[in-house]
Amino acid sequence: MACSVPVFRYGLEHWTPDAGRVRVFHREPLTGEPKAASDELQRLAQDEPGRANIAIEVVNVTSGDASSDAMEEYELAGAPNEPWMSVRMPLSKYETGVAWAGPLRLDNVGRLVDSPVRREILSRLSLGESAVWVLLESGHTEQDDAAAARLEERLDYLMEVMELPKLDDEDIRNGLVSVPEDGLRLAFSVLRLRRDDSEEEIFVRQLLASEPDLMEHPEPIAFPVFGQGRVLYALLGEGIKSENVDRAAAFLIGSCSCEVKEKNPGVDLIMLADWKGVVEAGGALPVDLPSAAEIMSSLPETVTFESSASGTAVETSTARGHRLSILVGLLSAVLVALFVWMRPRGRE
Repeated sequence: MACSVPVFRYGLEHWTPDAGRVRVFHREPLTGEPKAASDELQRLAQDEPGRANIAIEVVNVTSGDASSDAMEEYELAGAPNEPWMSVRMPLSKYETGVAWAGPLRLDNVGRLVDSPVRREILSRLSLGESAVWVLLESGHTEQDDAAAARLEERLDYLMEVMELPKLDDEDIRNGLVSVPEDGLRLAFSVLRLRRDDSEEEIFVRQLLASEPDLMEHPEPIAFPVFGQGRVLYALLGEGIKSENVDRAAAFLIGSCSCEVKEKNPGVDLIMLADWKGVVEAGGALPVDLPSAAEIMSSLPETVTFESSASGTAVETSTARGHRLSILVGLLSAVLVALFVWMRPRGRE
């Protein structure tokens, strides 16, 4: 089941992200913001363009119907009285346990599926980059700068000497790739990420949960992200060296030796993205698209919810989860308009 399409491009066009597993724990019926957060999770989990790759399980810990696995997880979290949520990575060859857990709130729902670094990854992959190498910093400037220098220097070299495979005409006719050979880019970039960035807390925990025992390693870690937000594997500390970077890069730009996603290394990250729209745009997206922060800043700062228990209104200043739905619609409209405008002019 091999084909001539580079792995990074085949993954972008065909490997739909697996779902991260989210559990919602509660004792009393959900009302107010926890109810709104649970509803937003359910909405984001719908199989529609622009949604997040998550699957939701709601657990009433007092019902007696919860699975032993769910109850064990709840007890390990300290059996919180408040509505709670936990996140596990999509199923892969590794089972790394709970990546993150915390109160069931709208801001946590927003941070689960979206963050500035993930939006930047989406932007770069949309523009046709082969992979974005996320460098998770240790917090020690000297170590982090040295790791970044090694990584950037080697990637710059590889972009000069490596070549993409020649596309087979039959693979193009069979729809295995939607762009011609000259529409493919051999491009790598580095994106540095602080471990203590509060906006990226849940994303950092996802990265560290992509393989066993990564949370025990405080040194810089490099994660090549490609396709539809799939992390290949981690390079730790002194392991960020030429031979390891070369091996990962060769796999990513090499011909896809097996079209079956599960037969290839890697695990999918939880991201809010319309990957189908990205592929259809053909890499014609300009870098000056308005950011999600710019769009969201123009939206209302408050949302009012009705409490089903008391019938009284509960107001919260955390409207991010509901603004995401408006954001997705606005971004989709912008992408379609740009696609129509730029398509006749060709691709860079």
